[in-house]
Amino acid sequence: MPIHCVCPYCGNYVVTVTTPVPGILSWLLCTGLFLFGCVLGCCLLPCCMSSFMDVSHSCPVCGQELFRFHRL
Repeated sequence: MPIHCVCPYCGNYVVTVTTPVPGILSWLLCTGLFLFGCVLGCCLLPCCMSSFMDVSHSCPVCGQELFRFHRL
């Protein structure tokens, strides 16, 4: 969920822009699937599903990352 905050970089009151980014949980699941035999690209499935990815909050004005929510 986007949040309302004051950007410490540009000083504007903004609603953050959220984007999913691969994190530790995504890469651990990819490694586990690879080790169990999903070698034809199926092991990369957790990097395509936003429920397994971290969420990056950034400022829409200056583009700086303000916060990152880690799943693990």
